[in-house]
Amino acid sequence: MSLRRFYKKITPGFEVVDTKEWLKKKIIEIYLKPSPETPKICSKCGHRLEPAKVGEHFMKVRTMDIHGFKTYFCFKRPKHNCSSCKKTRTIKIDWISEETPHVTEEYAWWLGRLCEISPITSAAEFTGNDPNSLWRFDLKRMQRMFQHYKIPKVKRITVDEVYARKKKHYAKESRDNRFFTIVCDLDTRRVVWVSESRSKEALDEFFHAIGEERCKEIEVVAADQFDGYKSSVKENCPNATFVWDRFHIMQTFNKYLNDERAWLNNHMCKGEIKRLTRGKFKQLFSKKSDRRTKAETRHINDVMRDNQYFIYLELIKEGMYQIFDSKTAEDARKKFEEIGEWIKQAKIFYELEKWWKNFDMGWETFKNYFKYRITSSLSEGVNNVIKTVKKRAYGYRNMTYFKLKILQVCGFLNSKWVPMNFQ
Repeated sequence: MSLRRFYKKITPGFEVVDTKEWLKKKIIEIYLKPSPETPKICSKCGHRLEPAKVGEHFMKVRTMDIHGFKTYFCFKRPKHNCSSCKKTRTIKIDWISEETPHVTEEYAWWLGRLCEISPITSAAEFTGNDPNSLWRFDLKRMQRMFQHYKIPKVKRITVDEVYARKKKHYAKESRDNRFFTIVCDLDTRRVVWVSESRSKEALDEFFHAIGEERCKEIEVVAADQFDGYKSSVKENCPNATFVWDRFHIMQTFNKYLNDERAWLNNHMCKGEIKRLTRGKFKQLFSKKSDRRTKAETRHINDVMRDNQYFIYLELIKEGMYQIFDSKTAEDARKKFEEIGEWIKQAKIFYELEKWWKNFDMGWETFKNYFKYRITSSLSEGVNNVIKTVKKRAYGYRNMTYFKLKILQVCGFLNSKWVPMNFQ
């Protein structure tokens, strides 16, 4: 195939009339002209334009490089009157990108693919484009893809929040508004939705987006102990079971356990034992016994031998791990009540007593874990990826761009899942 025939194939409606090369600058310019049979379609409304040409303007459009040479299509784009718009419009050219008229559709797809796997600054340096222009191009591209985005069918989802920004936009802004609510599909292990803020309304936005019928298909939702998420699930998903996430439960429990250890260290320990229950040793007291080394086990035994209250802490902590190892909710309840007795016998664990009462009030929700045994560990893994994306860009000022970037990197808003021509 000759060069002219090749370019005629990738630029339908135009013919090659000349080419120029600058070897030192590594630039190739290919000059085109519209074919007589080119349809005169309005670039805005899509209606046929009037035959008489009323003007034209020069365009220089970048396409894929050839052997390291920057390659441009140069041509004059005709203008005609549009009876529908009642204005003078340029003709529609299918092979020019929707995001910007300065690059071809093929080159735009390649730029977008680079932006998916690398920072904007690196992609701009590699391709020789301006970083600000490439950022605006990437934002427009993701916005156009999002217009055609369809949330996949989900039955088992996990909900979690990720810290998005530090700066307050308003003086009375709630701290929850600085979070994003992330919804993940446990079957595909991908992010399917991102909402601003950590609130009931943020999760409601997802359920309203998928519709009432698809909400009925959701079987189980795993999330932390935030009441807003539970209320949203109860209101929008009549057939779904809400499950507390194991990671967040243990995170809360370990906080109260550590508070009691710190109190014992400050008020009930002296001398060498005081040193052995703080600083670098404090994490040993929340560590599962079968995961400790021999030296760590001897360390804990020495502390318990000197102070009996640390024996209670050890029993309570191991009992909490045994709850999750229970085969049924009934067995877990017995172990939970046993933990309550140990707390009462110690008589000084006020923080753990408060935790036990709060947990007891939510036991009806917690026991759903033994039916499905799912967690939001997937969301925690996704949160780490999101933090990496944020660090890669040194933070995001535009929250819309950040949300779309999360869907691009962790979800389905990318070239892997969306075909090149997604319109």
